Amino acid sequence: MATSQSHAALNAVARDKLSQVLTRVLEKMAANEAEVFTASEKEQLQSMLKLSEEQIDAVVNVSRGIFSDAAAFGQVDRNLFVDDDVLHIVEKTWRKRGSSLATQIASTQPLETPALTLQKTDWRLHLEMGSSKLKGQSQPTAIFQLGLANMSSSSNETETLDIELSHTELRSLFLQLNAIQTELDTPSAA
Repeated sequence: MATSQSHAALNAVARDKLSQVLTRVLEKMAANEAEVFTASEKEQLQSMLKLSEEQIDAVVNVSRGIFSDAAAFGQVDRNLFVDDDVLHIVEKTWRKRGSSLATQIASTQPLETPALTLQKTDWRLHLEMGSSKLKGQSQPTAIFQLGLANMSSSSNETETLDIELSHTELRSLFLQLNAIQTELDTPSAA
């Protein structure tokens, strides 16, 4: 999974050339080709974009990750930790070219998700006490702690995921869980 630091590689690409680079990555992903740019094309990009070969490789790898996720989830993740104009270019490129290739990309680029299993749940009420200046502005929240174990790993380590929900969010989750439970309880008509 790419980090915010690796996503920042996109910020180094000239804005007027970024869309062309991203489109090329998308086309090669859809064709299931491992190499996006040939050696001579990389040299041309290095001189044109004033980037090193490592930076170009980073841009390609980050773009592949972004578009693989977009193909799996139907949209570009807006939390890329890149400049706003870069995010806009990535989204625009995906809308213009990527969304039509999404099925091809999703079938050739498997989504890498660890096999996590819920091992433990816990919750607590969180209430911040206000000061005299913030009187009446404190709202309670529920904090759920989910203990998740990576079943594909040989270690028995569990990862803790904390989820903080307001009253409205908690109610919405409750209603969704009830709807799921109703569907599970109803025998299928097949």
